[in-house]
Amino acid sequence: MGVVTCMRGAIVSGALALSIAAPAMSADFNWRIQSNLNPGSPGYVALEHFAEVAEEMSGGRISFEIFPVGALFPITEGLEAVGNGLIEMGVLTGAYYTGKIGPIGILETGVPGAIRTPTERYNLFYEYDFISLTREVFARHNIHYLAPQLSSPWDLVSTKPITSASDFEGLKVREFGLGAKWFESLGATPVFMGGGEIYTALATGTVDAVRWGSAAGNFNAGLHEVAKYYVQPSIMEAGNNFFGVNMDSWNSLPKDLQAILDQAGLASSMKYLSLAALEDAAALNKMVEGGVTITRISDEDWASMASSVSGLLDDYAKEDEDAARGVEILKKYLSDLGR
Repeated sequence: MGVVTCMRGAIVSGALALSIAAPAMSADFNWRIQSNLNPGSPGYVALEHFAEVAEEMSGGRISFEIFPVGALFPITEGLEAVGNGLIEMGVLTGAYYTGKIGPIGILETGVPGAIRTPTERYNLFYEYDFISLTREVFARHNIHYLAPQLSSPWDLVSTKPITSASDFEGLKVREFGLGAKWFESLGATPVFMGGGEIYTALATGTVDAVRWGSAAGNFNAGLHEVAKYYVQPSIMEAGNNFFGVNMDSWNSLPKDLQAILDQAGLASSMKYLSLAALEDAAALNKMVEGGVTITRISDEDWASMASSVSGLLDDYAKEDEDAARGVEILKKYLSDLGR
């Protein structure tokens, strides 16, 4: 048993025109997974844990070859890559595909200023059955939504101090989804770009602030070298990526292997969260030692910013039936939480 992390493919003309050599046949099912992150990041290590758990629980009947972000296809084309069977599985981010699946993709990834912990996020999916809606949506694209990969907070780093809502006025902020509309409502200009571009964008002034990952993820990406302000509270306190499986590949599995992958998905989330708990505090300390200043938005401004999300959700609910159903589930849950 083991997870091989390497690239075995050649990108030719066209984003999805790829030639990928299949891994050596030893298990009953040999799958390839592309991550949305680079090796060594907590989410990538958690994906490796997913593969290890599934291989061990299956007695070696299923094996995985893991590829880093962009190795086989651009992450923004993950919907087609997985749905068309270019690859059996990918770790994807729903909000990247709102132009193809609608605003439900934004609700799938996370809502700033609403759900506050990964446990709350878990309950939304599994206790309030949000996962049935996401599975229905992605099934239209020939993708089985296996499980969310719950993550640690996704924080904002900046080249300028941010201590109030008014400080967002005029800033260029790397963000997507509901967060982009949120920042726009505060007077900022949202800019979307992939994770591989954000260091240079901060260094050159293309953007003034970036909401990307947790403290460990931001530190490992070297963002503290070019962004000397770390903003708290976390802009996205509880978000997630997700495991997307080609539907034909999923249907080819016997029921017991499907159940094993369900459990491996949950184990991956726990690994991600446990790694973050160990690494984020240490990473933030290192950033402060390296000259980063932690700035804090006032409680009053933060409460006002968080309350404005409700209106943005109402706007999404008007866009299509999927969004309306998603907003209804989320608002019912928040109401039950007393928010």
